[in-house]
Amino acid sequence: MRSPSSFLGLVFLLATSGARAEDAPDPRPTPKAEAFVHIEADAPLTLKRHVGRFGEDVCAAPCDRVIRFDPPDRFSVEGAFPAARPFSLGDAGPRVGLRVDTGSRAGMAAGVVSAALGGGAAVLSSLVFMLATVGDALGSGDGVEDSVKYGCLGAAIGGGVAMAVGIPLIVVSNTTVEVLPDPQRGAARGMVTFRF
Repeated sequence: MRSPSSFLGLVFLLATSGARAEDAPDPRPTPKAEAFVHIEADAPLTLKRHVGRFGEDVCAAPCDRVIRFDPPDRFSVEGAFPAARPFSLGDAGPRVGLRVDTGSRAGMAAGVVSAALGGGAAVLSSLVFMLATVGDALGSGDGVEDSVKYGCLGAAIGGGVAMAVGIPLIVVSNTTVEVLPDPQRGAARGMVTFRF
């Protein structure tokens, strides 16, 4: 059985360690720069600041508020659209405008599927076409190689067309962010621009 003095010692130890934890300074550095940020977007989104491996939500569109950051800090926009590349505000000025053109997840998925299937069909049919050409050159003489070659040629052309549709669809479906100096946004507070 423990003595009352050891119990009191344990209580004292826990109380002092809790007090030390409350007095400990915040290990994250305080941001040095600040800017008034306005966001123009065609869909609802959240601006996020990344610090190390972690991130914090800064504001939601249209934002219209002063945020603190360090010039090398990376930012991103998040919402129901494909993610854009991270960007920095750097030394864009005391007022910053973010123009966000959001992409389409459905368009991105369709582009990836079209490009992948088209590329696979083009490569595979080209390989079979070369094998049929070699067989024809060796002179098997039964005419099967000609029909295989024409079929593979059609499949290669179809695959090329699918790739030609899929790759631009991927590019168009990306989300883009423009960081603009924005000195004349005072009158636009509380407004987000939706484009349809």
